[in-house]
Amino acid sequence: MIRRTRIARTLSAAVALGVTATLALTGCGAGQGTAAGDKTLTYWSMWKTGEPQQVVLAAAIEKFEKKTGITVDVQWAGREVIKQVTPRLAAGNPPDLFDQGGGPISAAFVESNGVLGLNDVYDSTPDGEKEKIGDVIPEAVSALYKNKDGEPIIVPYEITGSTLWYNGLKLPDLKVSTWGEFVAELDALKAKGAAPIAIDGDQAYYEAYWFVYSAIRHGGPEVLNKLAADKTGAAADDPAILAAAKDLFPLLQGGYLPSDFAGTKWPAQQSAWADGSNGTSFLLMGSWAPSETGTALKQSGLDVATTIDYRSIPFPAVERGVGNQISWVDAFGFAIPAKARNAEAAKEFIRFFTAKEQMQDIAAKADNLTPRADVEAPGELADFAVEYKASAEAGQLVAAPDGSNVNAQWSSQVLQPTVADLFNRKFESPEAFVAALKKRTIDTLGAQG
Repeated sequence: MIRRTRIARTLSAAVALGVTATLALTGCGAGQGTAAGDKTLTYWSMWKTGEPQQVVLAAAIEKFEKKTGITVDVQWAGREVIKQVTPRLAAGNPPDLFDQGGGPISAAFVESNGVLGLNDVYDSTPDGEKEKIGDVIPEAVSALYKNKDGEPIIVPYEITGSTLWYNGLKLPDLKVSTWGEFVAELDALKAKGAAPIAIDGDQAYYEAYWFVYSAIRHGGPEVLNKLAADKTGAAADDPAILAAAKDLFPLLQGGYLPSDFAGTKWPAQQSAWADGSNGTSFLLMGSWAPSETGTALKQSGLDVATTIDYRSIPFPAVERGVGNQISWVDAFGFAIPAKARNAEAAKEFIRFFTAKEQMQDIAAKADNLTPRADVEAPGELADFAVEYKASAEAGQLVAAPDGSNVNAQWSSQVLQPTVADLFNRKFESPEAFVAALKKRTIDTLGAQG
């Protein structure tokens, strides 16, 4: 499984920079909708050589070349691929195809209409299959990232998300679905002398996960996005904001976190959660948690299989919550620039890679979840796959519900540090936290003009 360390924050950083990019395509290919022209396709990818996704994509490219006669000129550009494309776009000679997370792609291209809408791709079929791409990739996924006309702008091949992890060897009979049940479980664990929640105190991004998920459980996915765009700060008066703070406040005040969590450096606490050395039971983390912690266990000489059974549950539902079915995910996939010279060739490659034969290697060889329900999830992500599928079928997927898609500066400069202060017990009450969040929002958004 790929070590997904820092991908989420790298993507947030890209959004905060407001980078822009696009790409063009100089190729043709045989098959559905392929235009004539040069038989070279220029593709820049977010993956680096040797990463599992890169290995899977490279193998698919080789097969694609043999089948279509198109030569794929690929550059494994890494996480800053959008920034690297920008000068080529300005010069009018961008690459032909690129992939990235949906959040950075949206932030870079939606306002400028810099990438194509892909309704026609979703209405076509993956290579060698009968069902349309729009049928094998749930509408809830394609709807995450749209242009101004309401068309999807990426075709994803990988899904990540945030979920509540626990060790099935330690808690084999865990049955928790509501916030009340979760707190009762925490109390039982705490009574045995252990702080049940693991978190690295130097990671404000991860601390914010707790508040963000609680807020969307109470108020839905837009509760923080609205605040991120509200110069008056009035959106902070939404009852869901206070309700989330009231849920978390007792946990942060009452010894539910390791006493030294604020003074340790990532990944100390998550690694200690995995090996059991800090006595914690729950870790709210992205779907890359098994990869990161599993790698750390192996480096420590521990046998992963006998140390931890990676299990997860959705963030607990709250009473009368309007966002109880929501799963917070991100999708990584392909986009085509509005100025692509041979957009049909790019679509040909997308149709090729979204076929089950290729997509299943993302799960089997790169150990990550794909958006296709007919591709079996890696064992460590089996629980998260069930969570994802249920939310997708209910149309309850949401991307970046922390305001970063609306105002990345607000997310990084207001939300995260204010939640960090909450975790560090700098507020005397939940109401004081909300007041600070409101004031800092007004100050920051006012300064932005």
